[in-house]
Amino acid sequence: MRIAIPVVGDDVSAGLAGCEAVKFYEDDHGRILRQFSVPVEGGADAALAVVERHGVDTLVCGPLTPEAKRALALAGLLVAQGYTGSADAAAKAYLGETIASDPNNTCHICG
Repeated sequence: MRIAIPVVGDDVSAGLAGCEAVKFYEDDHGRILRQFSVPVEGGADAALAVVERHGVDTLVCGPLTPEAKRALALAGLLVAQGYTGSADAAAKAYLGETIASDPNNTCHICG
């Protein structure tokens, strides 16, 4: 699985619009095997393009607007929103199932 987290510094960004980079985490059965960051310039559309280009399963982020949630759902991403703090801690929390995907999340792929 590959998780993406938009970041400002080392912290989770509220969404894609204000992020400086997207940090990616690859896991194997809950253990992070690899992580890397990709800088983002150009706002939410540029950040979404970075996320889509890297084949992400889930986006972990801060609170989202309804419009941002729809855009991410249309991109086929599961979203775990509302997280603040360290991106590394957010990835570990998601993998440890202490934060979950939005139960109202629907996308054109998973329904």
